[in-house]
Amino acid sequence: MTRPRTVDRERLLDSVEQVVFTSGPSGLSFGAVATTSGLSKATVQSVFASREGMIEALLERWLQQERMAFEQRAGETPTLRDRVRAHIQTMLAPPEDANSRLAATLAALASTDSRMDGVMHWYADRMGDFSAKTDEERHLRMAFLAAEGAFFVRYLARVPICTEQWQEIAHDLQDFAAR
Repeated sequence: MTRPRTVDRERLLDSVEQVVFTSGPSGLSFGAVATTSGLSKATVQSVFASREGMIEALLERWLQQERMAFEQRAGETPTLRDRVRAHIQTMLAPPEDANSRLAATLAALASTDSRMDGVMHWYADRMGDFSAKTDEERHLRMAFLAAEGAFFVRYLARVPICTEQWQEIAHDLQDFAAR
């Protein structure tokens, strides 16, 4: 009797990510992931019950990885300034392909009826409810939103920004948040 084959969920998520990155959100299907992973459609479907399930699992994996990088940069008991500076470093520092893959995942998520709970919790952890009572809090809120805007302009709108300019933008945002 042969042992049932176990599926490496992380490896399968790598295949989901590759499909979204190379084919865009509209190219994501059980068949495309099956072809990329070398598994059957039925196996892919047994791991992820739906297309939305694939996207949500991929986003959750990214959120966990990003959260760990952020927490390392922010420290034990970060102030708002520490959180914003760590956010800027975390969002603008990864290799271009990692951010491109994240943007493709976000685009795929936005194209579905998926719940955005994970993303909403991520923003709440990072910036609370975006309220600001002091000039400093307003300044830091703008730095945070500017970093988010830069990310979306480069990776979702695909405005061509070379690496040198991107590093300059990251440096400018860090300086702005430090004031």
